[in-house]
Amino acid sequence: MARKIDDVIVPERKRSIRNISVSEVRKEVKASGKHSIPKKPKSGFSYKRIWTAIVAALLVLGIALLSLFSGATLTYTPRMENLAFAGESFSAFKSGEGLIASAIKLSGEKGQVVKATGEENVSRKASGLIAVFNTGSLSQPLVENTRFESTDGKIFRTTKSISVPAKGSVEVEVRADAPGAEHNIGLTDFTLPGLKGTPKYSTVYGRSKTPMTGGFIGREKVVSQMELAKAKEDLERNLKEELLGKAALEVPEEFILVPALSSIIFEELPQSDAGADEAVTVNVRGNLVAIMFKKAELSRTLAKNKTELSESDLVEITSFDALEINFAGAPPTDLLNLDRIDFKVNGGAKLVWKTDEVALRNALVGRKKSDLGPILKNYPTIAKANASIRPFWKRSFPGEASKIVIKQDAR
Repeated sequence: MARKIDDVIVPERKRSIRNISVSEVRKEVKASGKHSIPKKPKSGFSYKRIWTAIVAALLVLGIALLSLFSGATLTYTPRMENLAFAGESFSAFKSGEGLIASAIKLSGEKGQVVKATGEENVSRKASGLIAVFNTGSLSQPLVENTRFESTDGKIFRTTKSISVPAKGSVEVEVRADAPGAEHNIGLTDFTLPGLKGTPKYSTVYGRSKTPMTGGFIGREKVVSQMELAKAKEDLERNLKEELLGKAALEVPEEFILVPALSSIIFEELPQSDAGADEAVTVNVRGNLVAIMFKKAELSRTLAKNKTELSESDLVEITSFDALEINFAGAPPTDLLNLDRIDFKVNGGAKLVWKTDEVALRNALVGRKKSDLGPILKNYPTIAKANASIRPFWKRSFPGEASKIVIKQDAR
């Protein structure tokens, strides 16, 4: 059926930006009295405020961290003085007042293979070291060849005269009364037959320091006198170096060993088989006595005639390497039993005054940095000092001693 034109209804079209002409927009703008397109409304979000808050938080955190690691460091240069010596003499003692000398005793053996030149009949007595003790209240002199009897009845005699102090002891070499290997015995105790029947028989006695060795009767390989002398010279030199090296390892940190103030007694030990038909091993034993001093006591003794020292001054020589310390006369033959040691000194050294750093640290607690000068006047052992306090804006030392570090300038 044919539709009439009146039956066709054109639907109303919705307006969009595409359907609005530029002239219409201009009319609307002109009617409203505005000459620009409206701006988008502002929101509450601001980058500037966020960055401000971050910076403030970092500042607070930084201040907190600096406060957490607060503290102070005082670096000081001690009072120092150069000392020079030109053969001045000094003395040390085993006991009492003044400079005390302490002894280190060591023994060692060394052998060297030497070409043999033949054989010969040998008759030799065993020998060794014993310590003689005296528990009595009076000293006990013993003449050369004094007899000592081992627990198995073998007799040995002293090779020199000695005097054993009351409540003390002395070391001495003893030699078997007869030659032969039967006197080669191990460590044992000894009595003195000459004191039998007296109270001293129980208060004076001996005890082995080394085994008794060297006893021999029979044929033995021999070495020429020239080769033997050369071997003994090498052995004694090397053995002394080894024993001094071992002694140095036993010295406590606060002591100093003086190698020149030492004595060593060498014993020629029996030769031993070198494992070859025409060779023999020459053996030597060395008995070393070396003297050591406390560094602080030696420093004060050397310095007391060179500079003014008060009774309370604590001083120390920084290094003894440049000093030559030797016996004032001929080296003593019985260094171990000397009551007094005389020595002379040559060379130069630097003397340093020591500061009571604990007392200084406590004196600084809670004080203003400007008080440092007056405080240091109470410490004449300090030549100069400077302090740094953390954080940098602090003007006073911490209120806790543990937060104050005291450092000595190493120069």
